[in-house]
Amino acid sequence: MNIHEALVQVRKEVGSIAKSERNTSQNFFFRGIDAILNKVGPAMVDQGVNCYPEIKSLESRDVVTKSGTKMREITVWVAYRYVGPEGDDVVVTVPGEASDAGDKAVSKAMSVALRTAHLQALQIPTRETDPDTTSMTRGVDTLAQVKADIWAQARKRGWITQGESGEEYQELHDDYALWSQGGDIAESDEESLKKYLAHLLPKRTMKRGES
Repeated sequence: MNIHEALVQVRKEVGSIAKSERNTSQNFFFRGIDAILNKVGPAMVDQGVNCYPEIKSLESRDVVTKSGTKMREITVWVAYRYVGPEGDDVVVTVPGEASDAGDKAVSKAMSVALRTAHLQALQIPTRETDPDTTSMTRGVDTLAQVKADIWAQARKRGWITQGESGEEYQELHDDYALWSQGGDIAESDEESLKKYLAHLLPKRTMKRGES
């Protein structure tokens, strides 16, 4: 078999690998390097495929976390050469990035790169449900909606004017300051803006017979 045929057989043996490991700090599931190697390694041996890494570039920098911990961050670009039983090969070049407070940042980055190479080269599925099988309704940004409604009411009152640098709202700014006893509309919270919008909206009068 040439390398392409061998990798197809590897893919058949590996099948799918679920995202069974959980990142507790950021709350997401992923496929770790051990889960990948435990499935891919034996399949590559069965098909006579070897994989050799070659670091193309390595960048290092010191970073500090929010908690004040000093970390070393490593970014690598690695070319992985998959060699088949006939000696021909195919090369996959991928990035890897990791950080560590000790001396393991490079090895972690290399592990990330190898995991990415196998996932990309073999296109390993996750057994997850296709996202297109469900629909999602995008949530409404209530603060943005309140601001838009206030702007619309200000337009009706002629408080929005066109200046040299775009639309100006000095009259709206002044009216809000008067209503709120010195508040700045640009810095007000959502609850205050909702109350101001209620102040701007036309008062609805009930006619006889309405319920």
